[in-house]
Amino acid sequence: MAKILISSLGTGRKEEGSYKKAKYRLDDKVYETSFIAKAIDEHINLDKIFLIGTKKSIWDEAYIVFDGDNSEIHEELYDKKELGETTLELLKEIEKGTDFKIKPFLIDYGLNENEIWSNFEKFIEISKFIEDGDEIYLDITHSFRSLSLMSYVMTQFASSVSDKNFTVKAVYYGMYEYSYENKDGITPIVDIKILLELQDWIKAIEAIKRYGDFNALIELLEQDNSLEKQVKNTFVNLNNTINIANMSAMQQFIQTAHKKLNSIETSSNKIVKLLAPEIIKIIDELNYDKKSDFQFALAKWFFKNHNYALSYMALFEAVVTKTCELKEPNLDSSDKDVRDKIKGRVDYPYNIEFLENKDNKNENLDSLSSIRHSIVHQLDNRKDKVNQDIKKLSYFIDLFEKYFDK
Repeated sequence: MAKILISSLGTGRKEEGSYKKAKYRLDDKVYETSFIAKAIDEHINLDKIFLIGTKKSIWDEAYIVFDGDNSEIHEELYDKKELGETTLELLKEIEKGTDFKIKPFLIDYGLNENEIWSNFEKFIEISKFIEDGDEIYLDITHSFRSLSLMSYVMTQFASSVSDKNFTVKAVYYGMYEYSYENKDGITPIVDIKILLELQDWIKAIEAIKRYGDFNALIELLEQDNSLEKQVKNTFVNLNNTINIANMSAMQQFIQTAHKKLNSIETSSNKIVKLLAPEIIKIIDELNYDKKSDFQFALAKWFFKNHNYALSYMALFEAVVTKTCELKEPNLDSSDKDVRDKIKGRVDYPYNIEFLENKDNKNENLDSLSSIRHSIVHQLDNRKDKVNQDIKKLSYFIDLFEKYFDK
């Protein structure tokens, strides 16, 4: 496991023959240096530093600050930097001079789409030098704001598409402007990793809203040791009941969770509190005492979240349960024998679409039960009708809405 800093280089400006130093403060410790990466290195004891800069970035200072001792190379780095002619070949001298602790990456300014894509590819290249278990520290203080933003975004991208499991430990920004507002001239280095974390939460919320998928949310909650156990269990249990698609268990959970909503609304986790309205909306949407109403609401919810297979299953069971409630209110609608007998007693005209053909009483191959049977048992008789069956599901839901108004 390596501790790696990815840092963007600015162009800098020399005053009286040297670059201006700053007093960087990180976790109440102060480091005076011209190079923020040096301060972070001293504080964390990094294993590797990936420096990202353009042809006019202060590569010469990087060489000196990290103990490069060849004056000719230092001078050449400065001259080339001033001319905007820095080459990757020359930058390899920085690697050698720092015992390969520093690895430089030369990127474009990002002035047009081609340069932006070129930089994109460079960041993908950077991710290839990261190994499983590595800890990444990101510094976005210097260079053009667009490049700092790309460093930030590309770290997220690399973590999403790479098959390597690494952790972003911090996203550092040196607030140099603040040094003019305090008497000691201190530049605080702040960790804005919360912005990365918010992106993860946003993706998790989007998965819930669009697909009813709580898996990403559960992963985030598992990482939060401070989160109340009751709140965490509420989300975990909801996710489990959805994933296993046990409708009776889901109804029981929804009814129980409805009584515990206060623990979500009053959670100490700020993001969970922001999530509360969305969770409450889902629970309220499915909170029905009558089983048939719950199953029908669940069918609509699965359809809205593009889970068409479970929607077909829930809708079929809802119609059977509703028929039990209408025809045999004194019998147990959850009993298998009762449900098997009741399937042929759906009221006209709904029975035509549910099970039978109006003309000859033979099975209707485009009925709700036939399509559901094909899905559940993975038959190949509808392999060419996927899009048709999704449209038909919408039709079934609208049709049987009237049946549930009885």
